[in-house]
Amino acid sequence: MKPFPKLTTQRLVLRGPMEKDMQPMFDIHTDPDVMRYYGVKPYDTMEKSKKHLDWLTKLHREEIGLRWIITLKDEDTCIGDVGFYDWEKKHSRAEIGYILGKQYWGKGIMTEAIKAALDYGFNEMNLNRIQALIDPRNDASKRVAEKHGFQYEGTFRDYEYEYGGFIDLNMYSVLKREYKA
Repeated sequence: MKPFPKLTTQRLVLRGPMEKDMQPMFDIHTDPDVMRYYGVKPYDTMEKSKKHLDWLTKLHREEIGLRWIITLKDEDTCIGDVGFYDWEKKHSRAEIGYILGKQYWGKGIMTEAIKAALDYGFNEMNLNRIQALIDPRNDASKRVAEKHGFQYEGTFRDYEYEYGGFIDLNMYSVLKREYKA
């Protein structure tokens, strides 16, 4: 398996998942405010946190995605994750996803992390298209995507079943030629 790429920004280090991330990941995923638009109920067992970290590792190991643990530069504690899944190499596209602990909201951290991920995706993974499925009620997620040039493409009606009912999801995307411009 290739080494997990480590990305550094002004304030952040994005690195591969580790065993020590299990508790902070659990803390993030148990917060109902964080999980409101995430598509799954808040975690109720540590086993769910372990499965999430296993999934992050599997994405890299099987080369079907790449999702980094977000840490502050001076602290090696997980505060969220960002990166790609559903990587279709043949079509040079992937979906981006992200989650961040509530105490870090509104500080530009996710904007900084997404920029690092997009740079890597377009330049190192040779992606042509990066897409995001965003809950239409999640204004913060829409804003952060639009800051990076993502464009709204349409609504997938009743696309997912969540909390006892179907929900719509909005498709956003940014293309390499648009991102470079």
